Amino acid sequence: MTGLRDLERFIERAKADPDVSAQLSDCSVEKWGDAHLPLDIDLDKVIQLAARLGFTFERSDVISSQCKHLQEFSLFEMENSFVARRYLARVQLQLDRGGGVIPEIDYYRY
Repeated sequence: MTGLRDLERFIERAKADPDVSAQLSDCSVEKWGDAHLPLDIDLDKVIQLAARLGFTFERSDVISSQCKHLQEFSLFEMENSFVARRYLARVQLQLDRGGGVIPEIDYYRY
């Protein structure tokens, strides 16, 4: 877990420190998440700079953080799809009932 914590701390530093951001100008620091890096940057360059600044993380930590972020994102999207499906079902029900009033639906309950 130390590697993941150092990765998060390095990301904070890279976003806050203009000198570090300048050294990573081709890595789109402004698009980095709070705890993960994009998939299409030069990871070796980022890891080497982080090591020079005293942060210790490896490629496996970066990939692990990316996988965690992608999993959270996919779960978020799945929940949104359930909400959308329920909302569309409610609209269809209103059309089928001729626009009658329907009791409140909690869209986030399964």
